[in-house]
Amino acid sequence: MPRQQRSRDKVALMFEAAMQLLVEGDIASLTTNAVAARAGVSIGTLYQYFDDKQALLDALTARELGVMSEKLLGTLHGAPPAHPGDRIRQMVRAVTDSYGGRTRVHQRLIEHALTQGSSSRLSPLYAQLLAVFTSQGVPMPDAGTQSLSPAQAFVLTHAAAGVLRALSAHEDAPPATQIEDALVQMLVGYLAGLRASHATPA
Repeated sequence: MPRQQRSRDKVALMFEAAMQLLVEGDIASLTTNAVAARAGVSIGTLYQYFDDKQALLDALTARELGVMSEKLLGTLHGAPPAHPGDRIRQMVRAVTDSYGGRTRVHQRLIEHALTQGSSSRLSPLYAQLLAVFTSQGVPMPDAGTQSLSPAQAFVLTHAAAGVLRALSAHEDAPPATQIEDALVQMLVGYLAGLRASHATPA
């Protein structure tokens, strides 16, 4: 097996071990020794890839945010849905689905990103969303498209992001499916309001 592949496999094992430990405990109780033991590698091997616990968490957080970003951007560039308005739900679901079956783990990783400055990794994603929303608009449930000004795109993007950040920060939050429905309603309502204001004669 090529060395690069072996390295990727070891990193994947350590990431999976960290995820398992975060299911069982929290970030404060996570240790590099525990991760190495769970992954079946020596502590020296772990330190070949990560300088310390912070570096491991940063790398794991970056991976999870990357997966979420790929899913979200994929909904914008993929084949049109059967119902144009479903694009909004696809976008919301791409993020809520990122929590998968390990909601608590993702909550902790996103909280880590927000408290340790790793949230800057979300900036490129926000920039791409703003660019798409201002240049192409957002598909509406009636099959039309609502164009957005830079300010409106900013509000739409960060309002949704704020709800999803809150979801990651509160373990007693409502189920993700209910959050998805409510967030879709909020976004569609905002866009419908913009359309109505544009249609009203001056």
